[in-house]
Amino acid sequence: MVAGTKFLTMKNWIVVLFFLSMQLVIGQERKSYWVEFSNKGTSFDPFSYFDPKAIERRIVNEVNLWDSTDFPVNERYERSLEACGAEVIYSSRWLNASYVKADLQTIERIRKFQFVKEVLPAESEIIYAETTPDELVMSNENNSIADLSFMQIHLMNGFLFSKNNIRGKGVRIAVFDGGFPNVDVHRSFEHIRNEGRIVGTFDFTKNRANVYRGNSHGLATLSNIGGYNAEKQLLGLAPDAEYLLAVTEINLEILKEEVWWVAAAEWADKNGAHIINSSLGYTEPRYAPMHMNGRYTMVSRAANIAASKGILVINSAGNEGATPSWQIIGAPADADSVLSIGGVNPENGIKINFSSFGPTAHRKLKPNVVASGTTVAASGKNGYKIVNGTSFSAPLVSGFAACVMQMKPGLKTMEYFNLIQQSAHLYPYYDYAHGYGVPQADFFFDGKPIKEATFSVVYNDDSTEDDVDNNLTKTINENAQNKKPKALIIRLTNKHTPEAEFKGFDYFYFHLADANGELVDYEVLIPEKEFTLHISHPKAVTFRAYYKGYYFEMNL
Repeated sequence: MVAGTKFLTMKNWIVVLFFLSMQLVIGQERKSYWVEFSNKGTSFDPFSYFDPKAIERRIVNEVNLWDSTDFPVNERYERSLEACGAEVIYSSRWLNASYVKADLQTIERIRKFQFVKEVLPAESEIIYAETTPDELVMSNENNSIADLSFMQIHLMNGFLFSKNNIRGKGVRIAVFDGGFPNVDVHRSFEHIRNEGRIVGTFDFTKNRANVYRGNSHGLATLSNIGGYNAEKQLLGLAPDAEYLLAVTEINLEILKEEVWWVAAAEWADKNGAHIINSSLGYTEPRYAPMHMNGRYTMVSRAANIAASKGILVINSAGNEGATPSWQIIGAPADADSVLSIGGVNPENGIKINFSSFGPTAHRKLKPNVVASGTTVAASGKNGYKIVNGTSFSAPLVSGFAACVMQMKPGLKTMEYFNLIQQSAHLYPYYDYAHGYGVPQADFFFDGKPIKEATFSVVYNDDSTEDDVDNNLTKTINENAQNKKPKALIIRLTNKHTPEAEFKGFDYFYFHLADANGELVDYEVLIPEKEFTLHISHPKAVTFRAYYKGYYFEMNL
């Protein structure tokens, strides 16, 4: 009995010690945080810090060369964090913050420093904007790589640029991805290597210059900006551009990748990038859809700052369009100043099933434009393959943007942003699946002429057919003063010319918007000669439509 009592007492002590030790371990667990500072108190010489292209870009965009957001983080603050027991992994000049790993006790001490503005947990996951190989959407199995290579460029009328010797010359593009294996040997990039136009490389995951390793995703995306296929056909529109290659991701998902994106953006800025191409997205489980408001995540905040420094940031919208738990765009595609790119099926020009939907959590238009979501891309040491994802529509638009910059030098970044939107085939029509549509190169040569009406609209308010006035203007004005229509009768005309059509695709696009300008309904139809649209949403106050080059808008 005594022996038994002694055994139980010892067991209880073991249990108590176990839980005490677990509490100690938990208390000492090191997690990731952003420590934001209240000020900087440092000096800065932009001419010794920035590449000349970065200086030139700032001058064009009227950016203050001595803007405090460019000043480095105060080294005394970093040393104080380290003396307190934190590991400082990266300090962001734009965010005036250090990314650290520390246990909870250390963080509580750091919060009390007078120079600390805020301490935020920093955990995130990365999703490549790429689908799995079994999600190919090419319906014709006989489509060759050469055929698809043509289609991905033709959809943007991009050959018009190359025929006029516009191939991105003088434009510097930073590409963020998970690695660039074989870019140093693949024939797709021979022209870039031979002319020394890979002007900078850095692997932020390994803290070294060598980027020719890691995930082949970067090999593919780079080829859709400036590569050629085996027949020397364009895979992207900017073969003459300069390139900065940054590895910001690794195959095993960890929590630092969003930090590496921020670091790469500041590096790209310093080294004179005009464009950032990012085929990456940050979504669940770190974030919820309500966080996709363009300002919540650190990476979206950094993307907006990059744009304010004169960099055109182009980011994939994401591949969660068919994912019930998410569906919408991810960060940093949610940022207002980021040109967010969705994907379309190159065979029909309609949103491809996996492409993420807009709008942002604050109901801002996204995606901005779209491009082919199925492309031919470089693969292996010298091969090519068909790939799927908005990962590849974004670089197509990046190459397009580089051509616009070469053709129209000296504009501000947001002017390029707006021009690319205006060049899209649906503009000024838009929806949350296609944005303004696919950018068109002919806009920069011929402009966008006003097209003849390709359809007419009359009210159907339960009147007899004889009462329906075919005079469009009179019908709208008279009925608008009386009551809201129950339906609209759409009558197609034969008044359209071949140039008014978009690659021969015959679709009728329409949307309904509320008083705040937010879309409450939108659809893409294969139209009949005459059809009726029923207006059922109670908040709809504006009707807009597009058909074969003609845009129409009316108040309901």
